Amino acid sequence: MDISILITVKNDLENIKRLLTSLDKQQDSEYELVIVDGNSTDGTHEFLEASKEKYKIVLGKKPGNRAVGRNECIRLSSGKKLVFLDSDSEVPIGWLSTLREYIDKDIVAGKIFQKSNNRWGDLGRVPMYYNGKDVTYPTNNLMISRYIFEKIGLFDEQFITAEDIDINIRAIKEGFNIIYVESLFIYHYPRTTYFSVLKQSYYDGAGRRLINRKHNLKSEFNIDNLKNHPIIEISRLTFGMLGYLIGV
Repeated sequence: MDISILITVKNDLENIKRLLTSLDKQQDSEYELVIVDGNSTDGTHEFLEASKEKYKIVLGKKPGNRAVGRNECIRLSSGKKLVFLDSDSEVPIGWLSTLREYIDKDIVAGKIFQKSNNRWGDLGRVPMYYNGKDVTYPTNNLMISRYIFEKIGLFDEQFITAEDIDINIRAIKEGFNIIYVESLFIYHYPRTTYFSVLKQSYYDGAGRRLINRKHNLKSEFNIDNLKNHPIIEISRLTFGMLGYLIGV
């Protein structure tokens, strides 16, 4: 199998249903689907168990953070190209066909459209660059060749967040290239409450502290976020700094 699609999920029943429906609509069905559940308690695992045959799922179950789940996905997979998706995403028809156009590349990052009516739905990533290259592409709509993991190792499981930044940096350090393809897009259904955004910012700050310790690399400011959403961006930065200083 050339392509394995890897998904981690925990307590996200409605979103994973939508994602599986969108994958099932792909005109290209030549892929392996691996899902690892992090001990869900909302019926997600039971749904996946019942849907294994319909969607041809290789199903695993392992508690832990995202890095732990993604590493388990990699161990269960067989594809030469590993494509990561978050459970709260949705792929458009033709997504997999577009992905195949870049199957000979080391790492391919696609565009993510935020499906949100919240005023902060268009907030961009907080930038971080290594050797002039963006390393903040999330492990969602991201294809990484298996031989890269064989070279640099799996995700660092000490990271609660920012494990994707760490893997990007390690890949670039070993001479691999990340290409960004805007036409390779998916939809993401982000957190809907102000509190959840700030909570995520706190943990993101803790993750970036680990990035700085491990790679001596610091974040920059997203000027567009500050211009377009000054209040919430300052709030995010404040909670991110708290996470950076005291988070675990």
